Amino acid sequence: MKPALASALPLLLLFALPMPAAKKDTQVLLEEVQRLAAAVEQLTVQVAELAKRSAIADEKLGAVARNQADLAQGRENFTLGMQFFKEELNGLKDAVARLNDRLLAMPMAPPPGEAQPPAGALPGGAAEPAVVAQDPSTVYYAAYSDYIKENFDLAIEGFRQFIRSFPDSGLADNSLYWIGECYYAKKKFPEAVTTFNELLAKYKDGDKVPAATLKKGYALVELGRQAEGIAILKELISRFPLSEEASLAGQKIKEFSE
Repeated sequence: MKPALASALPLLLLFALPMPAAKKDTQVLLEEVQRLAAAVEQLTVQVAELAKRSAIADEKLGAVARNQADLAQGRENFTLGMQFFKEELNGLKDAVARLNDRLLAMPMAPPPGEAQPPAGALPGGAAEPAVVAQDPSTVYYAAYSDYIKENFDLAIEGFRQFIRSFPDSGLADNSLYWIGECYYAKKKFPEAVTTFNELLAKYKDGDKVPAATLKKGYALVELGRQAEGIAILKELISRFPLSEEASLAGQKIKEFSE
């Protein structure tokens, strides 16, 4: 109740009553009106406090929603980081194996006093041809480095070069996967879907199948093909229920069901 109305109310009530009643009950009416005015003021304060609390609650809900989005992105980044780590570890293992093979292939030193053949010579005096061999790990990690630096066009060309040069390598499917990731990062979602489809067709049993399926589903959703993308994510959860990718797929599905 507005203060002006509250102060005028006693006078209105006073003139509405017979004079004897007015004289008798004036003090009672004034006290009642004052009580009502105080109650209205208290309610006004409470409403303001509730509005303040509502605003705080809205802000907290917004923060929770943002945190959930950040958590989902953080989990996806963690998954990519783990993929990076696994590939670097496998690359180190391959390098150690190649070094061991080279050590085993080295000729044994001749007995003391026996003449050593000149460097670059083969048995029988033939000269060894100079061959510059491309190291698969060097090619792969050069492209990989471009991806990390967000030089996506260079990374795509580097990974394609790796696939052309080493089609039978265990990292060929990885290269195809990162090409798809490059397209996804560039928001070229049709090219990303095509690349992930190629990987899933060529390397059905490869370790990149869960990740490729996840990003294919994401890309389809980005293209507006939501039903198809959600179906792919559900298929991922069914096939690889314990994978990190399945957890991310479930989170994405939940976003569309809320």
